[in-house]
Amino acid sequence: MSTVVSLLGRAILGTGPVYYFLQVVTLLVLMLAANTSYADFPRLCYFLARDGFLPRQLSLLGDRLVYSNGIILLSTCAGILAIIFKGQVNAIIPLYAVGVFTSFTLSQAGMVRHWFQGQTRNWRASAIMNALGAFATLIVLLVIISTKFLLGAWLVVVAIPLVVTLFAVIHQHYQYVAQRLSIQELAPRSYRDIR
Repeated sequence: MSTVVSLLGRAILGTGPVYYFLQVVTLLVLMLAANTSYADFPRLCYFLARDGFLPRQLSLLGDRLVYSNGIILLSTCAGILAIIFKGQVNAIIPLYAVGVFTSFTLSQAGMVRHWFQGQTRNWRASAIMNALGAFATLIVLLVIISTKFLLGAWLVVVAIPLVVTLFAVIHQHYQYVAQRLSIQELAPRSYRDIR
């Protein structure tokens, strides 16, 4: 089974050296995308764990000075998806597209908020550009969700609120444990007044 890029490349370019160059470049782009996930997902887990939204074990450095637990978590999730979708790339693409455009939309909207809070020099132009980016990626996201909903996009639409709820529950648990372990109420009144 050939990919769409391969079919288009063969139809447009033939089967000469340019076609094979296109295939190699596509392979390298996909390898870079996979490497980015393994480089940045564990670091994102570190920040969330440090702030108490994921288990603290994800904030620990491994023997090779990487966040090994984040790498293991990512590999496990990727393996589960590969098993569920039987390794069919076409079945996983709607999940990827919804995830990518959700993160693009949220990051652009976050930058708009950043510009409004900071109001540095030329902040209005930057806020407008980021707002246009957020709007454009939101439109694409809504189109993908509406057209690919039954093909697997529903999974991300359901999973994102569940994951956010899980973050909130973990954070609430850590706050509860910190409150229960606190000795603030046991300190003498004069000590509390000093602080």
